[in-house]
Amino acid sequence: MKRKEMKKIYKILASSLTIIFYWVIFPLFLFWFSFRVQIGRLNILNLLAYGIGFIVVLYGLYWYVGAGIAQHKSGVKISRNYKSASFLSRLFQLNPPDKLITTGIYAKSRNPMFFGYTVTLIGMGILLRSISVLVIFVPAFIVFDLVWIKLEEKNIRKRFGNKYANYQNSTPFFIPNHFF
Repeated sequence: MKRKEMKKIYKILASSLTIIFYWVIFPLFLFWFSFRVQIGRLNILNLLAYGIGFIVVLYGLYWYVGAGIAQHKSGVKISRNYKSASFLSRLFQLNPPDKLITTGIYAKSRNPMFFGYTVTLIGMGILLRSISVLVIFVPAFIVFDLVWIKLEEKNIRKRFGNKYANYQNSTPFFIPNHFF
């Protein structure tokens, strides 16, 4: 398959997943959540959980969306050298980006998008007052994140060498060194 065809398929897939999330999954969650909130049960503990959960979700979205904006502004594109990439690298898109971002939100955390998504999940667990989300799903997602990040960093280290090693030494792995 030609590079141009791969880009077209990737764009279609990314667009489809985005549409499914924002126009199907997220509205269904909001619809379900609206039934979960019952006006008669709005005592101080429930209101506190909703407030804290909402703030934590917004904080996670700040990091998640901020990382996406930083990538977009810098013009980073994922390398698509498929001839030299392994099957797993192609399947999971583990090829390193063409440019290293070390400023802005990426100066505070090497993985702000993963951090933001994880914080958003924690906020959703608080918002829904779901022990299973907080005790089972969030830790499982963190383990997945750590494995994924290690694979990703290995490939980025190969591509950028000492420049990335210096960045690793000066920037926290996951949890940002500043809150904003």
